[in-house]
Amino acid sequence: MREPFHWRTAIAYKTKDRIVVRGYDVNALVGNLTFSEMAYLVWRGELPPEHHARMLDAILVSMAEHAFSPSSAACRFVASGGVPLHVGVAGGMLALGSLHGTADRPAELFKLAAERMERDGLTMEQTARTIAGETRQAGERLPGFHHPQHIIDPRTAHLLHLADDYKISGTFVALARAIEAATEEFWGRRIYLNGPGAVGAICLDMGFDTELIKGVFLLSRTVSLVAHTYEEIHRERGWRASSSAAVVQPLDLSLQRPEFYDGPSDRPFPPRKKGR
Repeated sequence: MREPFHWRTAIAYKTKDRIVVRGYDVNALVGNLTFSEMAYLVWRGELPPEHHARMLDAILVSMAEHAFSPSSAACRFVASGGVPLHVGVAGGMLALGSLHGTADRPAELFKLAAERMERDGLTMEQTARTIAGETRQAGERLPGFHHPQHIIDPRTAHLLHLADDYKISGTFVALARAIEAATEEFWGRRIYLNGPGAVGAICLDMGFDTELIKGVFLLSRTVSLVAHTYEEIHRERGWRASSSAAVVQPLDLSLQRPEFYDGPSDRPFPPRKKGR
C-alpha cells in the first residue's frame, strides 16, 4: 500500500500550533531578524553572517526603485485596464527578462569566466581580455555592462565600495572590475559595469547561485511595482487614453493615426462562395 501524497521540502512546515522555518520557530525570528535576514534564511537555509545581511540589505535598497523602466511601465499599463493591485504587480514582473532586471545574466558570465580562468590556467587579466575580446568580435553585448539611461550607473560604485568594506569582494567582483577595464581595448572606450552587474558579482561572492540572484532582484523590484501599480490605480484615469488630459496619453487616438500604420492598404473583403 502506498503512503498518502505529501510534499517534500527543506524550507518549512506547520502544525495547528506552530510554524517552523528552516528549523526555527517563526516567533523566535519575529522581532529578532530583519526582513533581508529572513529572506537570506528562507533562501539559503542558514542565518546570514552579519556582513552578508548588511550587504543584502544594501542591494535590496539599491535595486528597489528605478523610476520609469520596462517593468514599472508594464505594471502601469496592466493597472490601467482596471485590474486589482496584485495583477498589475504580476504584469510588471513579466517584464523582467534578459534585458531588464538581469543580475543573473552577468553572474552567469562571471561564473563561467572564473571556471575558464581555473581550467585554462589564465591570469585574471588574461581571462578578462579573452571575455571582452570574444564578445566584441561576436558583436554581442556584455551582460551587466552599460546602461541605456546612464553612462555610469550611479548605483555601481557605492555597491562595490560596500562590498569592499564588508570584506565580501572576492574573485567575482575582481573579475567584473577586470572585464570593465579590458573593454577599453576592444571598444575604444570603457563599457562600465552597471548596477545589476555589480549585484551579480557581489551575490556570487556571497555564495548565491545564479537563479537565486534573479530572485534577489525580483524581491527588490517588487517594492517599486507595488508603488507604481498603486499610484496608477489611484492617480490616473483608466486606459491611458483620455483626450482631455493635459498630457497626451499613450493610447490617445492622436497617436494611432492612419499615417502611422504600415500594413496593407484598405481593401475590400473578397466575395465568398455560398454555403461557407
